[in-house]
Amino acid sequence: MITAFQPIQCLKTGRVVGVESLTRFSGSQELSPEARFMEAASIGLDIELEILAFRTALTTAAGLPPELYVAANLSPRACLDPRLGAAIVESAIPPRRIVLEVTERHEVANYQPLAEALAPLRRAGLRIAVDDAGAGFASMRHILQLKPDLIKLDREIIAGIDTDPAQRALGAAMVGFSSEIGAALVAEGIETEAELAAVTKLGMAAAQGYLLGRPSLRPEDWANWG
Repeated sequence: MITAFQPIQCLKTGRVVGVESLTRFSGSQELSPEARFMEAASIGLDIELEILAFRTALTTAAGLPPELYVAANLSPRACLDPRLGAAIVESAIPPRRIVLEVTERHEVANYQPLAEALAPLRRAGLRIAVDDAGAGFASMRHILQLKPDLIKLDREIIAGIDTDPAQRALGAAMVGFSSEIGAALVAEGIETEAELAAVTKLGMAAAQGYLLGRPSLRPEDWANWG
């Protein structure tokens, strides 16, 4: 297991402010990383694999420029695991540089235990993001219940936002909504200059995507993001 990082760029300054960690597996590439996580889930080892991927990302992040934050995907069930707190305490980087991106991988019937588990980590400086917002109903429930520091707007909303009035209207509404709750809005999956111009004009805080930088395993690339 190894970690690639993809840069996240501030739209106001044009500077890289953070990265998203993406798990990769060495050896045979017949299965995608997502397929490997699904395979682990089929035998009841999904949380173990998520925590291991998270620890690997934090260890690898020691090679990043020190001003960048590191975002990592975790399911709600993994956020409830006591090993998460231990991984953060033992990390090579401080909690203020860590962002947990809560995914839709598991349904949350009761948000109180999740909020309570995350509370001491947030007090220590860790931030919470809701991933793939707009892709499904669960992501909006996450936002309302968890009150995240960052909201990551799904690629399905961003693709073609420069030409589709309905997508622009939704993007503008999300800018206003995120401002009201004090969250930074991040556009995911930027692939064209026109999409970048559109989300910048709408007032989104940050963006990531192939146009701005592909995931990289190379420390020399990471150094250029500082």
